Amino acid sequence: MLFMTQTKISKAFQTTISAEAIRMLGFRPGRRVNQIVEGKRLILELVEDAEALAGSLGNGKRGHSIEEMKAAGKKGIAKAGAAGLEEAV
Repeated sequence: MLFMTQTKISKAFQTTISAEAIRMLGFRPGRRVNQIVEGKRLILELVEDAEALAGSLGNGKRGHSIEEMKAAGKKGIAKAGAAGLEEAV
């Protein structure tokens, strides 16, 4: 998809993004964009926020707390140690 429009830069170094570009890119007030300078081009890239990424890391099940992970690790180490002792006997 290629879209081009022209705008002016104000005395305060501000510009306006066209309504069509806003719709095409899904920009919303308060969203952050990365400003990438490539040669003589300025590229605006929408920063994905946590809300936009919701659900992308799993199936909605609750993850384990640090305490639960530590307890499971200790249990696994103890079990492995006990198994090692049994083999030595």
